[in-house]
Amino acid sequence: MNIKELYAKLDEEYRQSNPPDFITHYNYVNHFKTLTNGLEISLNRNAVNKIHESKVLAKKINLLKLTKRGIQHEYKAILEDSDYALVCVSWISVKAYYLIFNLLLILKYLMTGNDDFSTSHSGILEDFKGYLRRNEIKFNKEEFNQLHPLKDLLNWKAQSGSNIIRGNVNPEQRLNQLLKKLALYKLEEYQRNQKIKNFRKKQYRIKKEQYVAKTDLNLCEFFYWYRIKANYRDLEFLGKEIKSEYYRDFYCVYHDLTKYYYLALKNLINGLSVIRLGKEILN
Repeated sequence: MNIKELYAKLDEEYRQSNPPDFITHYNYVNHFKTLTNGLEISLNRNAVNKIHESKVLAKKINLLKLTKRGIQHEYKAILEDSDYALVCVSWISVKAYYLIFNLLLILKYLMTGNDDFSTSHSGILEDFKGYLRRNEIKFNKEEFNQLHPLKDLLNWKAQSGSNIIRGNVNPEQRLNQLLKKLALYKLEEYQRNQKIKNFRKKQYRIKKEQYVAKTDLNLCEFFYWYRIKANYRDLEFLGKEIKSEYYRDFYCVYHDLTKYYYLALKNLINGLSVIRLGKEILN
């Protein structure tokens, strides 16, 4: 058996021992990990003015430290005992989101000088996308700078079965699969908030078309939509018969992609805080 045949055999065994929805989500988060590795964000706007340090800032920084420490403790425990992943895997997307959410609140404070940290979850995402639209910040990887019309993502067609293939998948195709999944989550959330059972009725179909036509999506929304999915509707594979080592792998991949994205935001924030407050604020 040659190397190619061996990998094909292992891949088939993997597919046989895991439900398709688990493999699909693992492929998506693993690709996002690849995209976030080495991610950097540069500031493209004039931010020379000093601002007063908010009294709330220290609380937010402490909350970041506690959340980050909790994730790190879980990660180390899982590396020592993969069974621990069965307890932690359902919460990693929630904890990762709140880590990123509080970073975005701090970033908004430094960008605007407004120390009101009460922004909504959807609001902070729109603020961040606004920085991208106005070219006030820029990622070193173009995939993160793009704002995709929701209509285009929902209309994109994937090759049948390609979402459960682990290797030899075109990176652009995998990215489109991930973006379409996020787009579907976004549409589901709109439907839930509007208390629409389905879109078959004409008035609901029109509302859907209007929403889709005016809405876009950026990769930065990954953390928010995976948190929503885990928090309120569960990721499809949770609770199924999956080996603990596969849950461990999923957790570790999610940990790594969170770490890479965190570092990109942290460096942006520290660079901005030196200008605004005269010091770096995140260790």
